[in-house]
Amino acid sequence: MQLFLISLAILFVSSIVAIVIIRNSNPNWGIGAPRIPDLAWLSTGVLLLVSVFSQAGLAAVCRDSIRFFRFCMVLVLILGFLFLFLQEQVWRQMLSAGEESSFSASSSLHGWSIYVLGLLHALHVAGGLIFQGYVTTHTLRGGYWSLHCEAVRHVNFYWHFLDAVWIGLFAFLLWLA
Repeated sequence: MQLFLISLAILFVSSIVAIVIIRNSNPNWGIGAPRIPDLAWLSTGVLLLVSVFSQAGLAAVCRDSIRFFRFCMVLVLILGFLFLFLQEQVWRQMLSAGEESSFSASSSLHGWSIYVLGLLHALHVAGGLIFQGYVTTHTLRGGYWSLHCEAVRHVNFYWHFLDAVWIGLFAFLLWLA
């Protein structure tokens, strides 16, 4: 799991470095670009809640508090889908607010950067939701307890990683704008 997350971190960092290099060499960067909608802050809060409840669920299973653990795992799954929905709404707002010819993934390097980084993160969140769906299904069938919860630890670590990546990406996207 650690090697996988290190490779993902390298992917995100190298993408950011490449975009910074391109941004600094382009004097017209960001012309006609809309600001990032306030809804992005709400989606960030939702993703932080994913980590909070994932951690609470891990703590609950470690002390064999299975009812609360189940609640947390279901809530993490719901919040993860809510994050993706909110991000899709953010993208829609940005596309409708930007000048059509200057801010899209196909006509603007700035737009491309924002959408590709957002899509890259969204795909990893979707992967986390697949993993979380497996853990949640197994949870509802009584598959975890304090001595058998390694998959819960892994999915929890993954959510914390994605939160850290998102906070870095979000700060970077705010700087790009």
